[in-house]
Amino acid sequence: MSIGLPTITVVTPSLNQARFLDRTIRSVLDQGYPRLEYIIMDGGSTDGSLNIIERYGPRLSRWVSGPDGGQAAAINAGWRMATGAVLAWLNSDDFYLPGALMKVGEAFASSPDASVVYGQTQRVDADGRQIGTIGSPFHWRTLLYSYQVIPQPSAFFSRTALDAAGPLDESLRFSMDYDLLLRLVRKDHPIMLPTALAGTTIHDDAKTTLHAAAARRETHQVRLRYARGLGAVLVQIQPALLGGFHRLPRILREMLRRLGPRRVYQDAAAPVRSADVPEP
Repeated sequence: MSIGLPTITVVTPSLNQARFLDRTIRSVLDQGYPRLEYIIMDGGSTDGSLNIIERYGPRLSRWVSGPDGGQAAAINAGWRMATGAVLAWLNSDDFYLPGALMKVGEAFASSPDASVVYGQTQRVDADGRQIGTIGSPFHWRTLLYSYQVIPQPSAFFSRTALDAAGPLDESLRFSMDYDLLLRLVRKDHPIMLPTALAGTTIHDDAKTTLHAAAARRETHQVRLRYARGLGAVLVQIQPALLGGFHRLPRILREMLRRLGPRRVYQDAAAPVRSADVPEP
């Protein structure tokens, strides 16, 4: 039954990802979700991607190919074209798992005021072999100080909440999803579904793999935008702490990993809880 289900708009930004693009497109179109709008924003690929897109053209809501202002700009442009009440983006080397959109649609139908619905994401290598799963229950401190508990491929946003928070920051090259999530969850607790919704491909040509150091620096700068009170001090010293951590003997590093950063940050920042959450 599609009664009450929201229209979900998925935007795929892509540039020269023919190697994975067919899998990505099929994973969206084969969902069988009755209220799907699917838009592909190609940045002017020259590797055969257009042949793949054209093959699926009749089943797409819209597709565009040409120079753009980068990944965030392409996604924002796609979202401006969108008519869905729920918005998402799926990179052209990632994919949805079967039934993902129905689970998300039902979650928004049951909780129409939700700003973000997300699940876990499977990590796979270039050959599709699973190498782990990411995604954890939401906690503001963990998201801000430690790691991204909301994996982008499995995150879906209310159009109303997105309009209020603003679009992706087009000045960011790596951490635009992280910045957006920090804006979206400041007021509303996101809903986590207890299942994996998507897969993300870890491969040598991925942007965050090729430019890992730059990605870490940008993430640190985004954290500085939102940290307050003692949290701001923690973020300032994180690069030095991380460098010291990697210089420790392996056995000590493993002991600290077992302790878990979430517990450390929660305990350390507990006295300044109200000062630690940024004002809207």
